[in-house]
Amino acid sequence: MLAVAADSAKALPRDGARWAYEVKWDGMRVLADIHDGSIRLHSRTERDITVSFPELAALAAAHPDVLLDGEIVVLAEGIPSFAALADRIHVREPRRAAALAVRAPATLIAFDALRLYGVDLTGRPWQERRELLERLTPSGGQWQLSPVHADLEALLGATVEHGLEGVVAKRRTSRYRPGARSSDWLKLAHRRNQVCVIGGWRPETSAANRIGALLLGIWVDDLAGADGEADSATGTKRLRFAGRVGSGLVAEGPQADLHRLLRPLKLSGSPFDDVVPREDTVGATWVEPRIVVEVRHLGRTEGGRLRQPVFRGIRTDVDPDDVRDE
Repeated sequence: MLAVAADSAKALPRDGARWAYEVKWDGMRVLADIHDGSIRLHSRTERDITVSFPELAALAAAHPDVLLDGEIVVLAEGIPSFAALADRIHVREPRRAAALAVRAPATLIAFDALRLYGVDLTGRPWQERRELLERLTPSGGQWQLSPVHADLEALLGATVEHGLEGVVAKRRTSRYRPGARSSDWLKLAHRRNQVCVIGGWRPETSAANRIGALLLGIWVDDLAGADGEADSATGTKRLRFAGRVGSGLVAEGPQADLHRLLRPLKLSGSPFDDVVPREDTVGATWVEPRIVVEVRHLGRTEGGRLRQPVFRGIRTDVDPDDVRDE
Protein backbone atom coordinates (compact mmCIF):
# COMPACT_ATOMS: atom_id res chain seq x y z
CA MET A 1 0.00 0.00 0.00
CA LEU A 2 1.38 3.36 -1.06
CA ALA A 3 0.69 6.88 0.18
CA VAL A 4 -0.67 9.78 -1.88
CA ALA A 5 1.43 12.95 -1.84
CA ALA A 6 -0.11 15.93 -0.05
CA ASP A 7 0.23 19.31 -1.78
CA SER A 8 1.40 21.01 1.40
CA ALA A 9 1.41 20.68 5.17
CA LYS A 10 -1.96 22.47 5.24
CA ALA A 11 -3.46 19.61 3.22
CA LEU A 12 -2.72 17.06 5.95
CA PRO A 13 -5.64 16.23 8.31
CA ARG A 14 -5.28 17.48 11.86
CA ASP A 15 -7.31 15.01 13.87
CA GLY A 16 -5.24 12.75 16.11
CA ALA A 17 -8.31 10.72 17.07
CA ARG A 18 -8.91 9.63 13.45
CA TRP A 19 -5.41 9.90 12.02
CA ALA A 20 -1.99 8.72 13.17
CA TYR A 21 1.27 10.38 12.17
CA GLU A 22 4.65 8.78 11.52
CA VAL A 23 8.05 9.83 10.22
CA LYS A 24 8.57 9.42 6.48
CA TRP A 25 11.78 7.40 6.46
CA ASP A 26 14.43 8.01 3.81
CA GLY A 27 14.94 4.36 2.98
CA MET A 28 13.92 1.37 0.86
CA ARG A 29 10.40 -0.03 1.17
CA VAL A 30 10.35 -3.78 1.87
CA LEU A 31 8.20 -6.67 2.99
CA ALA A 32 9.93 -8.90 5.54
CA ASP A 33 8.42 -12.40 5.52
CA ILE A 34 9.44 -14.33 8.65
CA HIS A 35 8.34 -17.95 8.85
CA ASP A 36 9.69 -21.12 10.51
CA GLY A 37 13.12 -19.69 11.30
CA SER A 38 13.76 -18.09 7.91
CA ILE A 39 13.34 -14.62 6.45
CA ARG A 40 12.80 -13.33 2.92
CA LEU A 41 13.02 -9.66 2.02
CA HIS A 42 11.15 -8.37 -1.04
CA SER A 43 11.26 -4.91 -2.60
CA ARG A 44 8.34 -2.95 -4.08
CA THR A 45 9.08 -4.63 -7.41
CA GLU A 46 8.69 -8.05 -5.69
CA ARG A 47 12.41 -8.71 -6.17
CA ASP A 48 14.03 -10.93 -3.55
CA ILE A 49 16.71 -8.75 -1.90
CA THR A 50 17.50 -11.02 1.07
CA VAL A 51 21.11 -11.49 -0.05
CA SER A 52 21.69 -7.71 -0.09
CA PHE A 53 21.13 -7.34 3.67
CA PRO A 54 22.70 -10.31 5.49
CA GLU A 55 22.64 -8.54 8.86
CA LEU A 56 18.83 -8.71 8.81
CA ALA A 57 18.94 -12.52 8.80
CA ALA A 58 18.83 -12.31 12.60
CA LEU A 59 15.16 -11.33 12.33
CA ALA A 60 14.40 -14.94 11.34
CA ALA A 61 14.64 -15.98 14.98
CA ALA A 62 12.59 -13.07 16.29
CA HIS A 63 9.10 -14.50 15.71
CA PRO A 64 7.58 -17.76 14.43
CA ASP A 65 5.40 -16.19 11.74
CA VAL A 66 4.91 -12.55 10.75
CA LEU A 67 4.86 -10.44 7.58
CA LEU A 68 6.20 -6.96 8.26
CA ASP A 69 5.89 -3.89 6.06
CA GLY A 70 8.57 -1.28 6.58
CA GLU A 71 11.65 0.49 5.30
CA ILE A 72 15.28 -0.52 5.38
CA VAL A 73 17.48 2.40 6.41
CA VAL A 74 21.15 2.93 7.11
CA LEU A 75 21.48 5.25 10.09
CA ALA A 76 24.23 7.82 10.51
CA GLU A 77 24.12 9.39 13.99
CA GLY A 78 20.49 8.33 14.26
CA ILE A 79 19.45 9.90 10.92
CA PRO A 80 18.78 7.80 7.78
CA SER A 81 21.52 8.21 5.18
CA PHE A 82 20.22 7.44 1.72
CA ALA A 83 23.70 7.82 0.25
CA ALA A 84 24.94 4.95 2.42
CA LEU A 85 21.87 2.86 1.60
CA ALA A 86 22.19 3.52 -2.16
CA ASP A 87 25.51 1.67 -2.17
CA ARG A 88 23.70 -1.44 -0.95
CA ILE A 89 20.34 -1.55 -2.75
CA HIS A 90 21.56 -3.28 -5.91
CA VAL A 91 24.31 -5.50 -4.42
CA ARG A 92 23.71 -9.17 -5.26
CA GLU A 93 27.11 -10.70 -4.51
CA PRO A 94 27.08 -12.22 -0.97
CA ARG A 95 30.68 -11.38 -0.08
CA ARG A 96 30.33 -7.74 -1.07
CA ALA A 97 26.99 -7.51 0.75
CA ALA A 98 28.58 -8.94 3.91
CA ALA A 99 31.42 -6.42 3.76
CA LEU A 100 29.00 -3.52 3.33
CA ALA A 101 26.87 -4.83 6.19
CA VAL A 102 29.86 -4.41 8.52
CA ARG A 103 30.74 -0.97 7.18
CA ALA A 104 27.18 0.43 7.01
CA PRO A 105 24.72 -1.86 8.84
CA ALA A 106 21.05 -1.60 7.94
CA THR A 107 18.01 -1.45 10.20
CA LEU A 108 14.44 -2.42 9.38
CA ILE A 109 11.96 0.25 10.52
CA ALA A 110 8.66 -1.69 10.75
CA PHE A 111 5.38 0.21 10.52
CA ASP A 112 2.77 -2.44 9.69
CA ALA A 113 1.98 -6.13 10.23
CA LEU A 114 0.16 -7.86 7.36
CA ARG A 115 0.17 -11.43 8.70
CA LEU A 116 0.65 -12.82 12.18
CA TYR A 117 0.78 -16.52 13.10
CA GLY A 118 -0.81 -17.47 9.77
CA VAL A 119 -3.68 -14.96 10.02
CA ASP A 120 -4.10 -12.38 7.21
CA LEU A 121 -4.40 -8.91 8.77
CA THR A 122 -4.82 -6.81 5.62
CA GLY A 123 -8.61 -6.60 5.97
CA ARG A 124 -8.39 -5.26 9.52
CA PRO A 125 -8.22 -1.55 10.42
CA TRP A 126 -4.80 0.11 10.71
CA GLN A 127 -5.38 0.69 14.44
CA GLU A 128 -5.84 -3.03 15.10
CA ARG A 129 -2.82 -3.96 12.96
CA ARG A 130 -0.72 -1.41 14.80
CA GLU A 131 -1.73 -2.75 18.21
CA LEU A 132 -0.76 -6.27 17.14
CA LEU A 133 2.55 -4.98 15.80
CA GLU A 134 3.33 -3.28 19.10
CA ARG A 135 3.00 -6.62 20.91
CA LEU A 136 6.04 -7.89 19.04
CA THR A 137 9.37 -7.20 20.66
CA PRO A 138 11.93 -5.54 18.35
CA SER A 139 15.10 -7.62 18.25
CA GLY A 140 18.17 -5.59 19.14
CA GLY A 141 19.52 -3.31 16.45
CA GLN A 142 18.10 -5.33 13.57
CA TRP A 143 14.64 -3.78 13.62
CA GLN A 144 12.69 -1.03 15.30
CA LEU A 145 9.07 0.09 15.34
CA SER A 146 8.28 3.34 13.58
CA PRO A 147 6.96 5.61 16.36
CA VAL A 148 3.37 6.84 16.09
CA HIS A 149 2.42 10.39 17.02
CA ALA A 150 -0.94 12.04 17.64
CA ASP A 151 0.28 15.66 17.30
CA LEU A 152 0.96 16.52 13.65
CA GLU A 153 2.32 20.01 14.30
CA ALA A 154 4.87 18.71 16.79
CA LEU A 155 5.99 15.98 14.39
CA LEU A 156 6.31 18.42 11.48
CA GLY A 157 8.53 20.65 13.61
CA ALA A 158 10.64 17.76 14.90
CA THR A 159 11.23 16.23 11.48
CA VAL A 160 12.36 19.57 10.06
CA GLU A 161 14.61 20.27 13.06
CA HIS A 162 16.33 16.86 12.86
CA GLY A 163 16.66 16.78 9.07
CA LEU A 164 14.25 13.87 8.52
CA GLU A 165 12.58 13.34 5.16
CA GLY A 166 8.99 14.13 6.10
CA VAL A 167 5.80 12.76 7.63
CA VAL A 168 3.06 10.26 6.76
CA ALA A 169 -0.55 10.53 7.98
CA LYS A 170 -2.57 7.30 8.20
CA ARG A 171 -6.30 6.94 8.72
CA ARG A 172 -6.79 4.76 11.78
CA THR A 173 -9.71 2.87 10.21
CA SER A 174 -7.94 2.15 6.91
CA ARG A 175 -7.61 -1.38 5.56
CA TYR A 176 -4.39 -2.41 3.85
CA ARG A 177 -4.63 -2.49 0.04
CA PRO A 178 -1.58 -4.32 -1.33
CA GLY A 179 0.05 -2.49 -4.25
CA ALA A 180 -2.57 0.28 -4.30
CA ARG A 181 -1.97 3.99 -3.78
CA SER A 182 -4.61 5.22 -1.34
CA SER A 183 -5.56 8.60 0.11
CA ASP A 184 -6.02 6.79 3.45
CA TRP A 185 -2.26 7.32 3.69
CA LEU A 186 -0.92 10.82 2.94
CA LYS A 187 2.75 11.76 2.72
CA LEU A 188 4.58 15.06 2.86
CA ALA A 189 8.28 15.36 2.06
CA HIS A 190 10.31 18.31 3.33
CA ARG A 191 12.84 17.83 0.54
CA ARG A 192 12.20 17.42 -3.16
CA ASN A 193 13.18 14.01 -4.47
CA GLN A 194 12.28 12.46 -7.81
CA VAL A 195 12.81 9.02 -9.32
CA CYS A 196 13.64 9.08 -13.04
CA VAL A 197 14.57 6.63 -15.75
CA ILE A 198 17.84 7.05 -17.62
CA GLY A 199 17.37 7.69 -21.34
CA GLY A 200 20.99 8.41 -22.14
CA TRP A 201 24.34 9.49 -20.78
CA ARG A 202 27.21 11.78 -21.68
CA PRO A 203 30.90 11.18 -20.96
CA GLU A 204 33.10 13.45 -18.91
CA THR A 205 34.90 16.01 -21.05
CA SER A 206 38.33 14.88 -19.83
CA ALA A 207 37.60 11.13 -19.57
CA ALA A 208 35.47 9.42 -22.22
CA ASN A 209 35.20 6.23 -20.15
CA ARG A 210 33.50 8.03 -17.24
CA ILE A 211 29.87 9.14 -17.09
CA GLY A 212 29.70 12.91 -16.77
CA ALA A 213 25.93 13.32 -16.89
CA LEU A 214 22.75 11.23 -17.08
CA LEU A 215 19.85 12.27 -19.30
CA LEU A 216 16.71 11.80 -17.24
CA GLY A 217 13.14 10.97 -18.20
CA ILE A 218 9.72 10.75 -16.54
CA TRP A 219 6.75 8.88 -17.99
CA VAL A 220 3.68 11.00 -18.74
CA ASP A 221 0.30 9.31 -19.21
CA ASP A 222 -1.79 10.52 -22.16
CA LEU A 223 -5.15 9.27 -20.93
CA ALA A 224 -6.70 10.40 -17.66
CA GLY A 225 -9.04 8.28 -15.60
CA ALA A 226 -12.56 9.17 -14.56
CA ASP A 227 -11.27 10.86 -11.42
CA GLY A 228 -9.04 13.14 -13.50
CA GLU A 229 -5.84 11.38 -12.54
CA ALA A 230 -3.55 9.73 -15.05
CA ASP A 231 -4.38 6.08 -15.59
CA SER A 232 -1.30 4.23 -16.86
CA ALA A 233 -3.19 0.93 -17.02
CA THR A 234 -5.56 2.11 -19.77
CA GLY A 235 -3.66 4.92 -21.48
CA THR A 236 -0.50 5.27 -23.49
CA LYS A 237 2.54 6.98 -22.06
CA ARG A 238 5.30 9.24 -23.33
CA LEU A 239 8.81 9.64 -22.02
CA ARG A 240 9.37 13.31 -21.21
CA PHE A 241 12.89 14.67 -20.95
CA ALA A 242 13.36 15.95 -17.38
CA GLY A 243 16.90 17.32 -17.64
CA ARG A 244 20.40 16.06 -17.01
CA VAL A 245 22.26 15.37 -13.79
CA GLY A 246 26.02 15.39 -13.29
CA SER A 247 26.39 16.34 -9.64
CA GLY A 248 26.91 13.32 -7.39
CA LEU A 249 28.39 11.03 -10.04
CA VAL A 250 32.04 11.25 -9.02
CA ALA A 251 32.20 8.13 -6.81
CA GLU A 252 33.71 5.01 -8.38
CA GLY A 253 30.97 2.69 -7.09
CA PRO A 254 28.07 4.38 -8.94
CA GLN A 255 30.27 4.82 -12.03
CA ALA A 256 30.99 1.10 -12.24
CA ASP A 257 27.41 0.10 -11.50
CA LEU A 258 25.94 2.51 -14.06
CA HIS A 259 28.32 1.35 -16.78
CA ARG A 260 27.45 -2.29 -16.04
CA LEU A 261 23.71 -1.66 -16.10
CA LEU A 262 23.60 0.69 -19.09
CA ARG A 263 26.02 -1.11 -21.43
CA PRO A 264 23.51 -3.76 -22.68
CA LEU A 265 20.73 -1.17 -23.12
CA LYS A 266 22.36 0.93 -25.85
CA LEU A 267 20.01 2.37 -28.52
CA SER A 268 20.68 3.92 -31.93
CA GLY A 269 18.39 6.90 -31.22
CA SER A 270 16.74 8.91 -28.46
CA PRO A 271 14.03 7.15 -26.40
CA PHE A 272 12.46 10.49 -25.46
CA ASP A 273 9.17 11.48 -27.08
CA ASP A 274 9.94 15.19 -26.91
CA VAL A 275 12.89 16.99 -28.44
CA VAL A 276 15.98 17.02 -26.25
CA PRO A 277 17.90 20.33 -26.54
CA ARG A 278 21.05 20.14 -28.63
CA GLU A 279 23.25 21.26 -25.75
CA ASP A 280 22.14 18.16 -23.83
CA THR A 281 22.67 15.66 -26.65
CA VAL A 282 26.30 16.42 -27.53
CA GLY A 283 28.21 13.13 -27.28
CA ALA A 284 25.19 11.31 -25.85
CA THR A 285 24.81 7.54 -25.79
CA TRP A 286 21.13 6.62 -25.85
CA VAL A 287 19.77 3.71 -23.80
CA GLU A 288 16.50 1.91 -23.18
CA PRO A 289 14.74 3.60 -20.22
CA ARG A 290 14.99 0.62 -17.87
CA ILE A 291 17.31 1.89 -15.12
CA VAL A 292 15.81 4.00 -12.32
CA VAL A 293 17.76 6.57 -10.33
CA GLU A 294 16.75 9.05 -7.65
CA VAL A 295 17.73 12.71 -7.63
CA ARG A 296 17.23 15.61 -5.26
CA HIS A 297 16.31 18.92 -6.86
CA LEU A 298 15.30 22.54 -6.22
CA GLY A 299 12.04 22.52 -8.17
CA ARG A 300 11.33 22.78 -11.90
CA THR A 301 11.87 25.30 -14.63
CA GLU A 302 9.00 26.72 -16.68
CA GLY A 303 9.76 24.02 -19.24
CA GLY A 304 9.35 21.27 -16.65
CA ARG A 305 13.06 20.46 -16.27
CA LEU A 306 14.48 19.56 -12.86
CA ARG A 307 16.35 22.49 -11.36
CA GLN A 308 19.90 21.73 -10.12
CA PRO A 309 19.36 17.96 -9.68
CA VAL A 310 21.85 15.93 -7.63
CA PHE A 311 22.26 12.17 -8.12
CA ARG A 312 21.35 10.19 -4.99
CA GLY A 313 21.56 6.60 -6.16
CA ILE A 314 20.30 3.74 -8.32
CA ARG A 315 16.83 2.47 -7.39
CA THR A 316 16.50 -1.19 -8.36
CA ASP A 317 13.54 -1.38 -5.98
CA VAL A 318 11.38 0.83 -8.23
CA ASP A 319 9.79 -0.49 -11.43
CA PRO A 320 10.83 1.77 -14.33
CA ASP A 321 7.27 1.66 -15.69
CA ASP A 322 6.03 3.21 -12.41
CA VAL A 323 8.18 6.36 -12.67
CA ARG A 324 5.88 9.40 -12.66
CA ASP A 325 6.19 13.08 -11.75
CA GLU A 326 6.24 13.45 -7.96
